[in-house]
Amino acid sequence: MGIDVFRETILTLESGQPAALVTVVASSGMTPAKPGFKMLVRPDGKTRGSVGGGALEARAVEAGLAAIRDRASARLSFAGECGGLAELGMVCGGGIELFVDYISPGPQVWVFGGGHVGLAVGELAAFAGFRVTLVDDRPEFADAERAPWAHSVMACDFGEAAARAPRGLDSYVVIVTRGHVWDAQVLQQVLSLNPRPYYVGMMGSKPKVKSCLEGLRAKGVSEETLAAVHAPIGLAIGGDSPREIAVSVVAEMVAARNGRDPKCGLGGTGYGGASNA
Repeated sequence: MGIDVFRETILTLESGQPAALVTVVASSGMTPAKPGFKMLVRPDGKTRGSVGGGALEARAVEAGLAAIRDRASARLSFAGECGGLAELGMVCGGGIELFVDYISPGPQVWVFGGGHVGLAVGELAAFAGFRVTLVDDRPEFADAERAPWAHSVMACDFGEAAARAPRGLDSYVVIVTRGHVWDAQVLQQVLSLNPRPYYVGMMGSKPKVKSCLEGLRAKGVSEETLAAVHAPIGLAIGGDSPREIAVSVVAEMVAARNGRDPKCGLGGTGYGGASNA
């Protein structure tokens, strides 16, 4: 059973999804599972393996989904001296302790735009540990030979790609297309995703950003949603070359990843500094 659980865990992570691995780490008295029993919990609630079934397993699935949502491991304990599994209405009243291990496939970023800035951002993001998908609607720009560091390369319509962008925690979107029309198209589509990517950034001058956000506001996008967009993208380090902009963008992504960015989860409204004007 353990080998099957591990194999399924690897497959889940390779698909880009996070997971939770629940392991029985201690037991006493009569329990339906012994130390070493394992169960994989996927984001959709599907499981592989078992930690005992019944009410205990249902509670373990809830804990696994919470770990995925919060990106944090946890312990789940039903101590024998406190009633053990009888707390859950199970006939066996032994004690059991589970460790719920959050496992991330690693952060992924979709870079929309295969120009000089997009290539620089993608390469540096890959170096910083992000799995990079490069997207452009021009096949000659979405060419794997131009981006050997990319996890994948997509040559397709920007809007179609944006509808398939990664969602939720550990998901990042960088919008650096060749023009305002495509930037606005991608941003609108990405902001409509549920859940949205953890980090969304768009390059552009302040006037361009203002115009784009006003257009989305007129279409009914909420102020709270717009306030979470990093635009102009990047930390204000004063650089304007593609590689300097890439440094500012990836540094901001790393700050978000490490909980140091107020616009990711803490409700801040400050803007960064990179511009393509």
